[in-house]
Amino acid sequence: MPELHSLLQMPMVLVLLAVTFVAGLAHGTLGFGFPIISTPVVALFTDVKTAVLVTLFPNIAVNLISVLRGGHWRASLGKHWPVATYVLIGTIVGTHLLVAVEPEPLRLLLASTMIVYLLQARLRVLDWSWINRHQRASSVLFGCMGGFLGGTVNVTVPPLVIYFMALSVESLAMTQILNLCFLVSKSTQAITLGVSGQIGLDVLVATTPLTMTAVAALLVGLRIQSRIRAQVYQALLRAVLWLMVLVLGMQAGWHYFS
Repeated sequence: MPELHSLLQMPMVLVLLAVTFVAGLAHGTLGFGFPIISTPVVALFTDVKTAVLVTLFPNIAVNLISVLRGGHWRASLGKHWPVATYVLIGTIVGTHLLVAVEPEPLRLLLASTMIVYLLQARLRVLDWSWINRHQRASSVLFGCMGGFLGGTVNVTVPPLVIYFMALSVESLAMTQILNLCFLVSKSTQAITLGVSGQIGLDVLVATTPLTMTAVAALLVGLRIQSRIRAQVYQALLRAVLWLMVLVLGMQAGWHYFS
């Protein structure tokens, strides 16, 4: 993709390194957050498709490390692994859509997904008790939905967090299964894009500095995880994400109405 190669040139590459560092630091501190930060910011400078490609391999590396740390896998991966299977199915569908459609609808979908993520606290007041009563059906629904969003706009979090919180999954277990779902989604996305000819070794090599930066920032975030006040950080993160939603909406509006 020409947009990708032009994006990975100085001085834009310095911006990308800064973005991946901040996203990796957030992921290490909070247990998730790399795609919800990196994809929207990169999409501000290009289109969503290119943003997904730029952040794909850093995403995979960050998620792999996050899955492997912490132990206690029986409570998370051993119990909830089927959700990752449904994420895989949704990702295949979403990635094919990513390749087929124009970027502007995806920009709107990304902004809408971020709004859902930011309003999750209000969504919790809704009656989600049916998830406990119909766990198998709800795991299919929320897993496929999360995978679809991951395949199209690189943001898997909103439906999965709602699902696991409705089941009262413990925080460490939730972090591990979320990262497994992210890893499955990103790996499936990489394979699907590779088969369709949208991505190859050149993208892997070109984004290696971003991957290394993301991993380094993740390790720093893990070290300071217990020292930082998560409430303060989350408040700042929410403010930045709302600003991104506004900018993405304005960009899409300018495209359609100018």
